This record gives sequence, C-alpha cells and structure tokens, in this order.
Amino acid sequence: MKQRIELARQAAVEALGLRRSQGLHFWQAICVYDLAEKLGLRVYFDAIPSMEGMYMNGSPPRIILSSLRPAGRMVYTCAHEIGHHIFGHGAHVDEEIEDISIERLDADEYLAECFAGFLLMPKLAVSHGFAGRGWDITEYMPEHFYTVSGWLGVGYTTLIRHMSSSLKVLTSRHVEGLAKVPLRKIRRSILKQESKDHLVVVDQEWFGRPIDVQVGDLILFEHDVIIEGSCIEPVESSEMRGEFRAVCPGIGRCYSKEVEWAEFVRVSRKEYVGQCRYRHLEEPIYE
Repeated sequence: MKQRIELARQAAVEALGLRRSQGLHFWQAICVYDLAEKLGLRVYFDAIPSMEGMYMNGSPPRIILSSLRPAGRMVYTCAHEIGHHIFGHGAHVDEEIEDISIERLDADEYLAECFAGFLLMPKLAVSHGFAGRGWDITEYMPEHFYTVSGWLGVGYTTLIRHMSSSLKVLTSRHVEGLAKVPLRKIRRSILKQESKDHLVVVDQEWFGRPIDVQVGDLILFEHDVIIEGSCIEPVESSEMRGEFRAVCPGIGRCYSKEVEWAEFVRVSRKEYVGQCRYRHLEEPIYE
C-alpha cells in the first residue's frame, strides 16, 4: 500500500511539473495531442481492435492509439503513453482490458495510469470546472459531471472515478450512483430529446483547449455563437437553439459577442487513421 501511495505521489509531481514546464496552468483543460507534439512525440491513430495504445521509444518516439475507442478513452490512453515516455519505461503495448482494477496493475502501468489522471484532471482544473460554472460538486448532478468531463476531454466515468480514487472528493457510494446513470439518459436530459451521438457541451467557461470533435458528433453551445467555417452546421430539427453537428473534417472558429468568448473547433473524421497532426485535413497525410 505504501508503495502505491508513493507511486501516485510521484505521478502527480511529474504530471504537474510537466504542465508547469509547458506553460499550462493547473486550472485549465489541455489538448493532450498538442502536448505530445510539443514534447517531440509523434502520435498516430490506427484501427486496431485489440489494443488501447502503444508507446515506442526511438527517434522520434511514437505513440499509436486505437481509433476504434471513444474519444475520451483515446485522450486518456495518449496521456498514459506520455507517462511511459516521461518515466523512461521503454516500449509498451497496452492491450484492451475491460474493467480491470487500477490496483491490479504492475508498477509501471500504475505509474502511467496515475500520471494520466493528474495530467488531464489536476484538482484545480476539476474544481474550476464546477466552481467556474457556479456548480456544487456535492449536488451530484450527472449533467454537471458530463459537462466538465467534456471540457477536460475525458470520459464521464473516468472523471468521477478519478475524483474518488485520486482526488478524494467523492465517496465510492457517490461514484457508484453517478456511474449507474446511462449516458443516453444524460444526453436526453441536456438536449430534451433522445440522441445516440456523442455530445459536447460548450459554454463561456470553456477555455484552455480547442473544441475537438469527430464527424457526426453534436456540440451544444449554451450561448449564442457565430460560426466561421463549414465543418459544423446547426441542427435544424433540434429543439435546442445552440445545437450543432460536425459534418466534415476541418477547423473553424466560433465566437460570441454576447459573452466576449471565442474558441477554435476542430473536426476529424470518425475512426480516423493516420498521423494525429493531420486529423483535421480533408485528405489524410501519412509520414
């Protein structure tokens, strides 16, 4: 137990130190793919069903991610592989493993897993995600946790489990209750209608990273926005005025004069295969 506590502490120190060295505030959301590129890592996506991700040390070092996973899972896996790079673990292949307890991982995997959590979800960022929106964590509203997880770029259950196991701000009972709520039910509550598509909720507290989505995903803006570019379009049939759908790869810009807010939106194709830096181009480029 003491060894695990020390590994978690080491992971937190390295993750926060990396943020500091790259000029990333502890309270902001980050794009892990942009960070990997800044660190000299080449990130690739491939349609590999049996693998979560792979780190290959070399010149340059590379990360390969399965493009068949949900967006939040790919983000977390990329952060995990950066952990292997930071700690000098050498080449690693992380196979698909469902519902394995973090406590059952070996030391290297446990270290990389903790590192990913603290890199993507430091306590100040999580706290700001709720407090900045005027939300109280202890209200345990699934819609609030869903919105904050989308801003941080991670999965809904990933956020609540990290808040319990690492940040110690949720009890296991509250995690269990929140985790039982189906994502479709949360989306229905937010959109006021059924939807099977991935949804990202964007408000004036969204800062720190672009809005990254895939073709077919939905974006709900909670304030009036003006869109520059053609990669997202309004959903005409929606009951929600600010609902948009990602329709093609590309980079656009959205801004609101009402709340003096602006951000880039980047759309990649679904299950994109190729080098990460080119995922927003209409035609993929390979290197």
